[in-house]
Amino acid sequence: MLLNYIIALVVAGLAVLLGIIIGDYGPWYMCWFLGTGFMILVASSAGVLFEAQEDAANASAEGDVVGVVAGNAPTRPVGGTHA
Repeated sequence: MLLNYIIALVVAGLAVLLGIIIGDYGPWYMCWFLGTGFMILVASSAGVLFEAQEDAANASAEGDVVGVVAGNAPTRPVGGTHA
């Protein structure tokens, strides 16, 4: 029990020390952290959209666009050969 208290005290002390060191730069670091996460989300959603458009293009060549929209996209060989 005493060891848990000491560990919590050290963690709290480090948090206070970090808050003092960051000071006025806190909002900048928060914006940087949130902005980086947002950029990752936008990039991954763009990749998903690209794959969906590619599957729809492949399916339209086969005449089954409705299957792509419903989630039954045709499977491609590994390596993604493009026409």
